[in-house]
Amino acid sequence: MATEQEVQLLTQKLEEMLQGDSVKEALELLDSVHPADQADLFLHLDEELKEAFLSLLNAEGLADLLEYLDEDHRREVIEKMPRASLARVLDRMENDEAVDILQDLPPAEAVRVLANMNTASEIAPLLEHSEESAGGLMTRGYVALHKDMTAQEAITFLRLRRPVAEEAYYLYVLDSANRLEGVVNLRQLIVADPQTRIEEIMTREVASVAPGTDQEECARLIQHYRLRALPVVDASGRLEGIITADDLMEVISEEATEDMYRMVGLPSDESVYAPVAVSARRRLPWLYINLITAFFAAAVVAAFEPTIEKLTALAVFMPVVAGQGGNAGIQTITIVVRGIALGEIELRDVRRVLLKEISIGVLKGISLGLTVGIIAGIWKDNWTLGFVVGLALLLNMLVAGALGALIPLTLRALRLDPAIASGIFLTTFTDVLGFFFLLGLATLLISQLT
Repeated sequence: MATEQEVQLLTQKLEEMLQGDSVKEALELLDSVHPADQADLFLHLDEELKEAFLSLLNAEGLADLLEYLDEDHRREVIEKMPRASLARVLDRMENDEAVDILQDLPPAEAVRVLANMNTASEIAPLLEHSEESAGGLMTRGYVALHKDMTAQEAITFLRLRRPVAEEAYYLYVLDSANRLEGVVNLRQLIVADPQTRIEEIMTREVASVAPGTDQEECARLIQHYRLRALPVVDASGRLEGIITADDLMEVISEEATEDMYRMVGLPSDESVYAPVAVSARRRLPWLYINLITAFFAAAVVAAFEPTIEKLTALAVFMPVVAGQGGNAGIQTITIVVRGIALGEIELRDVRRVLLKEISIGVLKGISLGLTVGIIAGIWKDNWTLGFVVGLALLLNMLVAGALGALIPLTLRALRLDPAIASGIFLTTFTDVLGFFFLLGLATLLISQLT
């Protein structure tokens, strides 16, 4: 694995070779580095040299490169690639990766590319499944054994088959109709007596998923059972393919990114590399919604203008009360959204989760409220003001805890993604109620405050 400094040095060398038409030396350099580092080199090159870089790679090299590029850059490379060449490249990729690329193409182009692929018979059935389902993630590359084979026969079969590493984590035992009967891992096979039948060493209870299972559930299962691969079976129990842990690691990363983005109203395909105009267009809609909700907070402040005019010190503590409530609520939302995503929190857990977060909100409110109240009392030499600020903060922290749990759980009950702009909704409430608590209490006690 190359460090950032090594990548920069390699990039400089490669640029000099490409500019000097030193094709042989450039090829030798690329052959000496891992495809993941080749992808880093590609991203560091000047735009005019990227075409020359791509021209050095054969179909297999391009397949490896595409596997390690992020979606935006992969799409950029594919757009410039002749469709006949793309078909040859996809033939050399894992089934699930090839399916992802075909699903990103316009339908007419995808059909044309698929028609030119040698692996079309393997790929076409996978295109029927949603991109974010088990069927869309699975690959047809697996090793199948029969239960009547001996351990020695299975090892001989593996030597002849020579499967790639990802296919040989587990060996799947199928009957004559391709129904999954059990699984054998390599260690079991190697240490077994050569004449032992596969049926005697296989594990019959196999964790599996249906083709329509959501990718998040697949990721949860593979984490829960510490698996290297997860079989995908149809309603009749026939093995359709497997999902490897490598693929699901990428899914976990994508889902985590998607949840983070959605909590602040960003689409999941946003990227630092996207064009400025595109990023601005993606980010503005929720900001406009947030602007509208901000006017609710402004309206609360406007309603208490007479109180603020009598005691301008209130304006100093307004952002403290609202900001602390928002921060506390975001903590709760993050924990609850993660718990929902991992299957740790179900709708039946609403009461338990809500009570816990309200209790935590009270404890945090008492602690922070006392601290801020004492500071306000000493700073402004007004202990009534300290009481008002401290109590307002306590109430807002309690609300933040309750809403931090309720908002994502309510969205889940409505069959919506719990992460969808939860942070924006929450900060709206904590701003509005934080100002209301502070200014409302100050209005009630204005005679003592002034």
